[in-house]
Amino acid sequence: MGCKVWAASLALAFGLSQATVNYPFPQMSDYGGNATLLSDKAAASEQLKQQFAYWMKDMYNEQGDIAAVRSNPGSDEYFSEGVGYGMLLMVYFSDNTTSYQPQFDKIWNFYKKFDDGNGLMHWQIGKMNEVWGKGAALDGDIDAAAALIMAYYQFGDEKYKEDAKKLIQAMKKYEFESSGLHMPGDSWGDGGYTRKNPGYFDPAYMPLFAAIDEENADFWSKDAYDANMKLYEASSAEVKTGLVDDWTDKNGKSEDDYYSYDASRAPWRNAKAVCWHGDQRALAIDKKMAEFVSTVNASNMKGPVIRSSGSLGNDHNSTFVTSLMTALISDSKYQSKLDEYWKEAVALGDENYFNQSLKLLNGLLVSGNMPNLMNPGSNPGGSDNPGSSSSGDTDALVNAKGAVAPSLLLQGRMLQVHFDGAARVDVFNVTGNAVKTLWNKGGKALSLQGIPAGVYVVRVQTKNATVMQKIRLQ
Repeated sequence: MGCKVWAASLALAFGLSQATVNYPFPQMSDYGGNATLLSDKAAASEQLKQQFAYWMKDMYNEQGDIAAVRSNPGSDEYFSEGVGYGMLLMVYFSDNTTSYQPQFDKIWNFYKKFDDGNGLMHWQIGKMNEVWGKGAALDGDIDAAAALIMAYYQFGDEKYKEDAKKLIQAMKKYEFESSGLHMPGDSWGDGGYTRKNPGYFDPAYMPLFAAIDEENADFWSKDAYDANMKLYEASSAEVKTGLVDDWTDKNGKSEDDYYSYDASRAPWRNAKAVCWHGDQRALAIDKKMAEFVSTVNASNMKGPVIRSSGSLGNDHNSTFVTSLMTALISDSKYQSKLDEYWKEAVALGDENYFNQSLKLLNGLLVSGNMPNLMNPGSNPGGSDNPGSSSSGDTDALVNAKGAVAPSLLLQGRMLQVHFDGAARVDVFNVTGNAVKTLWNKGGKALSLQGIPAGVYVVRVQTKNATVMQKIRLQ
């Protein structure tokens, strides 16, 4: 994608965000053309909003300064995985009229209230005040960390970025081996080294974690990514359906032959990596699963699925319908099948906590409403990387055609930015990772203290224009 097209798309995205949040629902992104999405994203967005209203009414429970996600309507049992789901949903369903930042903060307070001593949340809580299941579970922690990063870009508060870094580093210390392989939690003992749950790991989050936890960037982007993708690939390669198992050994050899509720997060996690990053390893896994999914009518899809034979179980719900639906984003030839699966999910109506949560998360992704807010446009580190331009350090690289562009002037470690109205300012390194994001109302000096010396690209987005400029920090 050329720089001018990129600039125009960024200006449009920013123009839509002049309200209570920076990226209001619905975004209806096309993820840079990385995936096949629903034919009618607008209709799906309305359906999702209705489904989310039910989820809020029956699953979200608030008490004072904390809030949690019920394990089912009326239940007083809560899981850390629900915290992760809830935080993500609050970020992505915030719109021009309602910011769910207060609810996000209360769910995050709940996470912190039940710290298990390692900076991670106990996995099962009763009555919002009792620990029922001790120790952390990676699936909840990894989504909570990603949600904090997305909250930083959605709501613009530096505290979320700081909290994300602390949580990411706690996960590295207690829930990942030095090789990069994940452990299911922090209290598994030797079992954490021998039993793995591929669906707990999310390849889409690794570039985000690397950008936030810079001192461990290689661990996240290389070691953790590669080690855990090998688990996915080994499990998928065992069977003709391509479905991954709930549990495997450390080499990816499957523990049983079921694609069930634990594994049901795997297609969404891999599809997210495809949408956000164009991840080819994740795409290959989804393509293989899609070959199987495309042979089953949505109205007949039931789980748990016996992986080796493709034999279906008895549970016809949104966990199996929508999780396997996300594999269909891998090829345009599955467009009609993708639409069929979403239509079936909508017809299933209101469901229990897990099914409804999976429906919302998967639905957000395939409707273009779950963009990577760290980099909602094209990747600056791609073939059109402005950081590699031969232009001078203060040359403006991109302007939206016909718009009055902001002006930038670097003076030491202060960036003088002049523009009308409000703007978002992003600083990227030459590999395309965002290293700092600032919001400003009116032109003034912005501090670049704390950023290592080197060459960077500054992107300023206002309602009417986008400008990109290369700078060199001494």
